[in-house]
Amino acid sequence: MMRTRLVIGLAVTVLLTGCGGAARHDEQDRPVSFPPRPFELDVTTVDPCDGLAPSDRDRLGVRTTKPGTSQDGTSNDCTWSTRDGLGYTLQTFHVDAAQAFEPGSSEIVEVAGFGAVQRSLAAPGTGLPLCQLVLDVADTASLRAQVQVTPLAERGGAYTGRSICDRLRGEASRMMANLRAAHAG
Repeated sequence: MMRTRLVIGLAVTVLLTGCGGAARHDEQDRPVSFPPRPFELDVTTVDPCDGLAPSDRDRLGVRTTKPGTSQDGTSNDCTWSTRDGLGYTLQTFHVDAAQAFEPGSSEIVEVAGFGAVQRSLAAPGTGLPLCQLVLDVADTASLRAQVQVTPLAERGGAYTGRSICDRLRGEASRMMANLRAAHAG
């Protein structure tokens, strides 16, 4: 009898918290709110590689540009590797940006007028700084901009979570301006 109650209690706990421990974010209990968007982007038509214009790629010293897909083909991305050992990525998602918010490990920031969830962490495998911004671009869609310090970075140890996030916010602002020019309706 006690074992049955324990199993039922655990099952209810799992159902309430969701699989994988991700927090639920319904409209009523949403822990974050974003400012009104300056414009919306349709992530089904956005080409993330349009995020960096040729002049941006030159300024950053981009060596390679690599388009791709993930999430079973529902997410488009573009990755740029730079000569100074930084890797930038811009990726589309069909989920609300608020779902990226994790109390205690992320914060709400504004990028080019868009609300965004910012998270700084150590990259798996290298421990080098990584920063992610999940931008609120539509009601049920978001863009994730990311920059990661790679082992190829000459000054890898000089980068901090704060400095890499500051850099990403600037680049993400330019990315949003470029995407607006290419894709906004």
